[in-house]
Amino acid sequence: MGILIVLLYMVSLYVRPQDWVPFFLDWPTNDILIPIGLVTGYMAYAKDRENFRIPQLKLFVFYLAIIFVSTLLATDGSTAMEQLILFTKRVLVFIMVLFNINSLGRLNAAIGWTLLLSLFLAYQAYLQATVGHSWGGMTPYPGYSEIRVRWYGDWDGPNVYGILFVIATAMSMELIFGRHAFLSRLSGLALSLAYLTAIFFTNSRGAVLAVACAILFYFKDRFKNVIALSIGGLAVLLLFTLGPSRLQQVSSGESSAHERTWLWEQGLAMLKEHPLLGVGRGEFIHNVDLGLIAHNNFVQNFAETGLLGFFCFVAVLWFTFKGNLLVSESEDIVGNRYSSKGRMMNAALVGYAAATFFVVMELDLFYFVLGLSSATYVVTARENPSLPRLEFTRRDLYIVLGAMVGIIFMVWLAAVKEIL
Repeated sequence: MGILIVLLYMVSLYVRPQDWVPFFLDWPTNDILIPIGLVTGYMAYAKDRENFRIPQLKLFVFYLAIIFVSTLLATDGSTAMEQLILFTKRVLVFIMVLFNINSLGRLNAAIGWTLLLSLFLAYQAYLQATVGHSWGGMTPYPGYSEIRVRWYGDWDGPNVYGILFVIATAMSMELIFGRHAFLSRLSGLALSLAYLTAIFFTNSRGAVLAVACAILFYFKDRFKNVIALSIGGLAVLLLFTLGPSRLQQVSSGESSAHERTWLWEQGLAMLKEHPLLGVGRGEFIHNVDLGLIAHNNFVQNFAETGLLGFFCFVAVLWFTFKGNLLVSESEDIVGNRYSSKGRMMNAALVGYAAATFFVVMELDLFYFVLGLSSATYVVTARENPSLPRLEFTRRDLYIVLGAMVGIIFMVWLAAVKEIL
């Protein structure tokens, strides 16, 4: 029952029939599916509480508390409660996925479903680019001379739509280059070509840069030698050579990029003025002269929640990444079936993090990806008790703090020094 609820939720997250299919129009799908998924998930959690002891759960509690306090101090109790409820609902997506994906079979089903739903959306991108409209009558994004495809709901912009294909492309790399049968490799190749074509049709520079990061990371993590990195570098070179036309306009002087870096510079100013708790969730847009969001997950986060909230945010990313790194590097302990999933999910996580350096996407998709990635570690640890446990050590503290400094420094280089 639990896995069925998760798969149905994924349909509402990716395909979004509630936004365009007449019969399902305006259905409160999240309000229906997530509570049921939490009930079935709790039943699984109650049977195996110890195995679900991962740092991400406690970090999310602190994160929600910081969101409430930060917004309360910056605005009022009503707004703070609205933001707390909003982000609690998103964290519940993480919990629902984590608790319900509690076996290798369920993990395979969720990953396979992700790839199939992404293939469906790639077909819709193809229809928009070639016919002029996709199912439901969606047309390419207006205002551009180039074709820039989109979808419904959360995916109504080409840049956010492209993130879905970045995740799917990163996953499909393991099907091609992992220890799999010939048919699996062939299907992985076909899927990746479909996803890359869809990214081309989004004409999203951020998506191309993100998938390049995911590919390079995958090759480094998978093969760890010069030949592999050379192949990965060649793949990225081809990606940039054959990539969308807007990729040739990447510079801080281009109008869209200049607008983005100006927003980042103002985000840095907010952090300087409110270093601990930021300006409050949802308040970035009210503190910039352009009246826009940050176009960067990390900037939006540290500007609105300060260093305390940003610490929790980066720490969640780190422990999710670390869990899958333990899985992928312990093939002699866990076997290829599990280590393969670790490589797959970490490549997807890297791709997502890179993509959201150019767009704000801390919506349900973010918490779904974190949940699926964390479930990979939890499932592997349950079946392989000798796998090292995830614990918050002093080394982890230094890594998280170092990552925070590195991210802020990168933003400063791009926004203030205009180095891209």
